[in-house]
Amino acid sequence: MLRHLLSRLLLIVVLSIIGVAGVVGVQYYMATSSAVDPASLILEETTVERDNLIVTVSATGMITPVRQVPLLFEYSAPVIELLVSEGDTVTAGQPLARLDATDLEATLSSAQLALDAATATYTALTTPPREEDLAAAQAAVDAAEAALNAAYSTGPTAEQIEIARLQTEAARNQLWQLQLQRAAAAGAPAPNLIAIPDGAPQEVIDAINAVNQIIQGGLGAPSPDSFTPSLNQADYSVQIADANYTAIQNQGPDVGQMASASAQLIQAQVALDRLTNGPTEFELQRAELSVQQAQLAVDQAQANLNRTVLVAPFDGVIAQSNLVVGEVPPDAPAMLLIDTSGYYVDLAIDETDIVRVAMGQPVNLFLDALPDEQVTAVVTNIAITPTSVGQLVTYPVRVTLNPTSDAVRVGMSTTARIVVNELDDVLVLRNRFIRIDRATEQAFVTIQNEDGSFQEIEVVLGLRNETFSQIVSGLEENQRVVLVPRDTLNPLG
Repeated sequence: MLRHLLSRLLLIVVLSIIGVAGVVGVQYYMATSSAVDPASLILEETTVERDNLIVTVSATGMITPVRQVPLLFEYSAPVIELLVSEGDTVTAGQPLARLDATDLEATLSSAQLALDAATATYTALTTPPREEDLAAAQAAVDAAEAALNAAYSTGPTAEQIEIARLQTEAARNQLWQLQLQRAAAAGAPAPNLIAIPDGAPQEVIDAINAVNQIIQGGLGAPSPDSFTPSLNQADYSVQIADANYTAIQNQGPDVGQMASASAQLIQAQVALDRLTNGPTEFELQRAELSVQQAQLAVDQAQANLNRTVLVAPFDGVIAQSNLVVGEVPPDAPAMLLIDTSGYYVDLAIDETDIVRVAMGQPVNLFLDALPDEQVTAVVTNIAITPTSVGQLVTYPVRVTLNPTSDAVRVGMSTTARIVVNELDDVLVLRNRFIRIDRATEQAFVTIQNEDGSFQEIEVVLGLRNETFSQIVSGLEENQRVVLVPRDTLNPLG
């Protein structure tokens, strides 16, 4: 209890000392302030101006080309030609490098020849026949018919039949001659001479004369049995001659010759009908399919050959090249092509500012590498979903640079200020002359009264940017505003 009373007594004594010190301080301040020149207390001063006010949202980013594409070969072979170097400007479709394509070129040539042949066949089918073609085809049919008729007439002639008959007579005469000789050897009377028939061939005449000479000259004295072998041979010759004579009499046309002539006639007639009637639907479809297949083969061969040539897909600049002549391209991109026709900057906008950003808003870019140049851009894309890094939530926003002649380069860092609002001809005051009460959100500025004292008054603010605020009420144009130490302000203000 005593301890509690002592604590309260000590507190009363301390408060009494503080009160006395405050009164003494105020009296000292009132005494000394009257002797200090008010102008010496002003730290900085300005006036309320009428100007345009631009409200921006700031963020940083990096200059990026509208397109940046790594170029790769789709075929593996040594590089035989390198047509560009790093830093070169190229146009769309321009060849950049070539690989060895000897085998693929040969394949394309063969495919083209096949296509030419298929096309020629199709053209021949679909082209109307000429009169001379029709005449030639008809002549071929007529010739084939004549050859077939000749084949039907390939039996033996009358002369061939007569020769065969005379050969039978000669064989019989030979047999008779031997029979006479054997009879003569046996003592039989000699027969009369053989008469030569009219129109007999010379060989028959010679044979008969030879027999008659034997009859006239005598048979000599050979033994009758010695004639047996010759007689048997002569008899066999008679049989052969009779068989040959019978065969010739019964012989018909040549079957092989008739078949060949018939096939030639069919072929000639088909050719004439095709010229006259045109190709069938099946023949046309087959010819068209052959042309299509040949064209596909050419296209495939050309596509494979195209893989050996690296071509620029758009106008741009070669930013990087990893190719060496004589070596196979690496697994990394062969070249890096960038499109310098346009640039953009991707910005990360804080979630508290994103609601003020809209498509099409103008943007001012300040590049560290070009401090004296101001590059303009426009908002072209605002992400719907945010990006979160820890507690920081931002929204990606893309701004596209307007065409510029400035020396903008890929990768330059820049500060972007998106113009989210703009007011014309309003009262503005620099932000450092304005004090914001964070508890009440009220704004205050300091003015100097006519007696030289300083007074803090409340003002109503409108839009604000990083440097200026709009004065809606509380101040007038050209009114003077100062910055002074807080302990110099009129407490009655």
